[in-house]
Order: sequence, then structure tokens, then C-alpha cells
Amino acid sequence: MTVAASGQPVERQPGTTPGPPFLESDDLRADFKVLRDRGVTFDQPEPEDYGFGVRIEAVDPDGNRISLRQRAAWQSRGDG
Repeated sequence: MTVAASGQPVERQPGTTPGPPFLESDDLRADFKVLRDRGVTFDQPEPEDYGFGVRIEAVDPDGNRISLRQRAAWQSRGDG
């Protein structure tokens, strides 16, 4: 198994498909409204809460998915 250093590309293995990139936000609900108002297409009408924070996926003009997330407050404090 090849592990790349932070910020370095890793060699793709045959038969694997990379997942969507993640964009982190400090206030995902506010950023979602700005992006939606600017015409970004999302897969759901609003961001959703989940065990580790808030998330939603956007779709770019070529159909590529981009995940946007906001970590839960307990993760941001560094004690989780």
C-alpha cells in the first residue's frame, strides 16, 4: 500500500475510483446560501447534520461531485 505525504499525490491503483474532494467550512450553512445564490447545484435542498458535523455535496458543470463539510464543534476544539 502506498501512502502519500500530506499534499502529495498518491499513485492510483487499478480498479479504484477516487472519491470527491472535500472542502472544509467554518460556517457551512452560510457558505451554502452564498454558493446556492451564485448558482451552484447541490444534491439536497439544505446541508444535513451527521455524527461528525454538517455536510452537503455540490455538482460542478461537468457532473463531478464536491463534498462540503463543517466539522462538529467538539472536533474543532481538538479534544475529540
